[in-house]
Amino acid sequence: MIQMNSFKNEKGAMLVLTLMIITLFLTFILVQFTQITNTSRQVETMEKNIEARLIAEMGVDYYRKLVKSTVSETVANSDDIILPDLREQQILDDKGNYKYEISNPEIVEESSEQVKISFTSKGTALDTVQYIENTTITINLLTE
Repeated sequence: MIQMNSFKNEKGAMLVLTLMIITLFLTFILVQFTQITNTSRQVETMEKNIEARLIAEMGVDYYRKLVKSTVSETVANSDDIILPDLREQQILDDKGNYKYEISNPEIVEESSEQVKISFTSKGTALDTVQYIENTTITINLLTE
């Protein structure tokens, strides 16, 4: 009969077990590092998108105030309205990383009582661009 003495020799088993534990531990650390890196990238992208959106909204607010301040409240006819032209980018920092631009300002609706002006605001934060399209401003006309 063959004896099973060869399986009772456990020399080196601790080394194999240690290498397996180290391999599992390093694999776990590598997976965690990958997840942290991906999450960090995703947060950075979302922050840029939010900043660009806020800058575009700032452009909307600025253009609304500009139109309200330049168009007299005593306008009786839509032909008397001269829209301010802001086709150049309005740069908000020294490096030009943050800016907004107003485009396509036009009168879209006219009635005897009011005029609606539509425009698009483009906000840029670093390399991310967000648009707010078809924003309207309503101007009430002076009725006699």
